[in-house]
Amino acid sequence: MKVTVKSFANIRDVLGTGELLLDVAAGTTIGGLFAVLTRRYGAAFDRQIRDQMSDDIVPFLVMINETVYRTTTDLGVSLTEGDAVTVMIPFDGG
Repeated sequence: MKVTVKSFANIRDVLGTGELLLDVAAGTTIGGLFAVLTRRYGAAFDRQIRDQMSDDIVPFLVMINETVYRTTTDLGVSLTEGDAVTVMIPFDGG
């Protein structure tokens, strides 16, 4: 199935674009999407979403279409054909 991944800041830099059309397996979850992106973009992507000391996914928001999810509780939420997934990593700095 096809989903669109939208990104900003550091994630956009890693993906090389602010919007990416991906073909993923039916039933892919938010966590599964991150695994696909880590396989495709390697450590550069993984460093953006994981705490490098604990290897846990850091807390941030993911919007699927108009619904907001949290990486701390919602990695098992399934995606469906045509979903727009916006990865909203907090900005660094001040």
